[in-house]
Amino acid sequence: MKKNILTIIIMALTVINVILTAVVLFSTVPAMNRTNNLIKKVTEVVDLELESDEQAGDNSVSIKDRENHQFNSSAGTLTINLQNSANGKEHWAQLDSVYVTVNKAGEDYKNLVKNLDGKGSDVLTIVSDVIGGMDYEAVSSKKSEMKLEIVRKLQEHFETESIIDVSFDNLRFQ
Repeated sequence: MKKNILTIIIMALTVINVILTAVVLFSTVPAMNRTNNLIKKVTEVVDLELESDEQAGDNSVSIKDRENHQFNSSAGTLTINLQNSANGKEHWAQLDSVYVTVNKAGEDYKNLVKNLDGKGSDVLTIVSDVIGGMDYEAVSSKKSEMKLEIVRKLQEHFETESIIDVSFDNLRFQ
């Protein structure tokens, strides 16, 4: 008699477990799918990328393999005229220096450093061209895209993938 009662209790608990699993499955999974779809829509509206391919190269380089090279204008500060904005006002950007981050573990590191040391004016020209090709609204709202464009143009100019980032000292807009 004890075996039958124990078997009935085990069967009842198994049935309850199956019912609760089905309830959780049919109530939680659709809610999670709706939440996931909502998050995707919000990121599309805000224009965020969950996994950026363009930043992957920069993030994959360790800190010890990074080296900064500083470039200054001969006048002390570099002033760049921006494109006229929609309201017709003239704007400009001003920065004290440009830092180009290089991957020391790159294949062409030594040749790149030799080229960079003698071509500071080329770096400043590329930075001026990219920033000067934008208007005030674009420069102030899309700084990361501007930096990516500068890095891409520097990589093309110096024919290397070892240039991984660019940053500015005291960048200001008016």
